[in-house]
Amino acid sequence: MRTAPRSLLLPLAFLLSVPAAFGSGDPPSIFSRVEEFRLDNGMLFLLLPRHEVPMVSGRVLFRVGNVDNPTGQSGLAHMFEHMAFKGTDRIGTRDFEAEMMVQDSVARVGAELAREMSARERADPERIEALRAQLAALTDRQMALTVPMEWPRVYDSYTLDFNAYTTEDFTVYEARLPANNLEVWMLMESERIQHPIFREFYRERDVVIQERLEQTEDNPNGMARELLQSLAFTAHPYRQPTIGYMCDIEVLTQEQAAAFRETYYVPGNAVAALVGDFDVDEAKRMIRAYFGDIPAGPPPPEVAVMEPPQKGMRRGIHRQGTDRRVLLAFPGFHPHDRRHLAAALLADVLSRDETSRLDRRLDFEEQAVRSVRASGTAGFHRYAGLFLIEAVPLEAVSNERVEALIWEELERVVTEPVTQEKLDEIRRSYRKRYYYSLETNDSIAEALVHHQAIRGDWRWSYERFDRYDEITVGDVTALAEELFQPDRATVVYLEPDAEVMIAEKGGAR
Repeated sequence: MRTAPRSLLLPLAFLLSVPAAFGSGDPPSIFSRVEEFRLDNGMLFLLLPRHEVPMVSGRVLFRVGNVDNPTGQSGLAHMFEHMAFKGTDRIGTRDFEAEMMVQDSVARVGAELAREMSARERADPERIEALRAQLAALTDRQMALTVPMEWPRVYDSYTLDFNAYTTEDFTVYEARLPANNLEVWMLMESERIQHPIFREFYRERDVVIQERLEQTEDNPNGMARELLQSLAFTAHPYRQPTIGYMCDIEVLTQEQAAAFRETYYVPGNAVAALVGDFDVDEAKRMIRAYFGDIPAGPPPPEVAVMEPPQKGMRRGIHRQGTDRRVLLAFPGFHPHDRRHLAAALLADVLSRDETSRLDRRLDFEEQAVRSVRASGTAGFHRYAGLFLIEAVPLEAVSNERVEALIWEELERVVTEPVTQEKLDEIRRSYRKRYYYSLETNDSIAEALVHHQAIRGDWRWSYERFDRYDEITVGDVTALAEELFQPDRATVVYLEPDAEVMIAEKGGAR
């Protein structure tokens, strides 16, 4: 008998949890084991035991991201994420009382430096240099009282891996660990919520400044995306880059980070998930012990700013590097808006694989682009984002030519609607990708916290597929007709920098 290689066989328990042919109907049986456990302070834990492998994946998501940064403090959410790895009053210190005496001086001088730098043209350069020297000396004194990198060293000793990331909408702390080290996860995650210490704040701020330079200012694509957001959003804080503007990052202070934590890092603004090999009752006992005494605090504010309706095409050009790129965006939809689902389907009608409209026309027929992709959200999840199309022309093709081809296909989506067969194919692909993701604890934990944070119900991770089934061909066509209007478009071109092009070709002749 011929048998498939064992590496290609899915676990029997996983196969039995998947509905036949990835169709609609009952949810995967694995989710019947999810237990919600909410503490008195409001923090919600989603617990899903899976005993096949002695490992646990943990996620803590705070419903705070770049969109929540106070005015003039862009990048603060990301900066705080960095500080969450610097330790606490018990982890990373040699003499906490002595360290805090120096910390007070660091905070005072750092605030003075920020005030002077904020004066910009009126600032005193000599005073800035003196304050920087004083801050550096104080930081050296403080670091002599600490154990540098103790937080990540301890966590690395007890986990398989750990990380964190900040998006426009969320900040997530993730870890994967052997099952017998679950209590370490409880300790470390609760400690950084309750007792973060802003040691090395100003040195870490320099690290973030370097990130800004490398990921955005020295990255033509990053600068083009930043320009697009600033044009597409005129009022909503989604207009700010996640890493922050350089002028804001340079003057962030410890006091601002502390106030940010007090506002947003409260238990009721968090959702945590544990997926893997653990006993639920024992996990609850540890959760109560480590997280139960965190003060509740008031609920943080939601963003109240509404983006005004767009009443005319907006255009911008960014010149940097040697490549071209076209970014074409339209106003998106709130995640509770039914059109939000239709927009996801419409994006895949346009660009999902070689059979999609834009891929087929721009790449295979016209041979005009290296790549093209469409997104119904552009990565924004809590509020109305953008419907975004990005295309990278081939070297001999202009951005104008590519944009014209895109507009032709957008019109054709209305005059030649997607077929029912194609729409069904896209929906089936959603289910397939989702069910395959259920193989790993990491993917399940991510889905649980993500959908709980967006919709207020982790069940949306699978319930959304039945809602996709309700979207008709007519819905997709009507959305395309509504959305793809020139007066609602924001267009940004990334164009080569002439001086760079000349330099690469060996100089002017």
